[in-house]
Amino acid sequence: MTKVYTREDRKQYGLNIPEGFNVIGDECFEGCCDIDKIDIPTYITSLGNKCFYECSSLKSINIPTSVIKIGDECFSGCESLKSVNIPSSVSELGVIKIGCECFLYCTSLKSVDIPSPIIKIGYLCFEGCESLTSINIENVQFISEGRMFVGKEKLVSIPINNLKRINGRPIRERDINEFVIPTSIRKIGDGCFSECSSLKSINIPSSVKEIGYECFGGCKCEKKLKNDKRIGKIYVHCAYYDDTCVVV
Repeated sequence: MTKVYTREDRKQYGLNIPEGFNVIGDECFEGCCDIDKIDIPTYITSLGNKCFYECSSLKSINIPTSVIKIGDECFSGCESLKSVNIPSSVSELGVIKIGCECFLYCTSLKSVDIPSPIIKIGYLCFEGCESLTSINIENVQFISEGRMFVGKEKLVSIPINNLKRINGRPIRERDINEFVIPTSIRKIGDGCFSECSSLKSINIPSSVKEIGYECFGGCKCEKKLKNDKRIGKIYVHCAYYDDTCVVV
């Protein structure tokens, strides 16, 4: 049975969440600028949308392995948060996911470990994390053009920005024209290669069944790819909202 710890409960109990609750509700601690640390009890299984939104003094948070869902914008605007360990238990309805804009503008966040069970990262999850210099993430396929290309079945790109180390190693970018798309890839995400202006040609394996909107926008090879009979049929020609990117 789900019992949600709400903003009204917070006014009564503060950070001391009593047993019996198993979900911290949407916007529960939103704007609580006096919180600098929180230990989430082991009986909590879910953190709601905007749960700690703009808790500007929050420096550390302990997320127990009991948590299986982290909601959209959960830590967005937590500008003092320096590091976070996401437990491997995090999942949502069987789809292992970190919510959209989860760490948006966490400007002090320096490092993050994304455990191997995570297969989806929400839209703009780490946008504005200007201090983020280290990330551990699985299935990095290629690094080029100021972005890393990741995925096992769906290929997407994530901007490098100020990152200096990926999986413990210094970033070494390569010529985008050397990139070979693995045959395990079934879909290439929206805008994946967008504005890779030096990309002249690329082989799309037959395993790929869908190419996202504006996938090769601004690339020298875009026109040729769209005119290809096989590839033209699987190229999405209209925009639709795709809020996640598969990373393992």
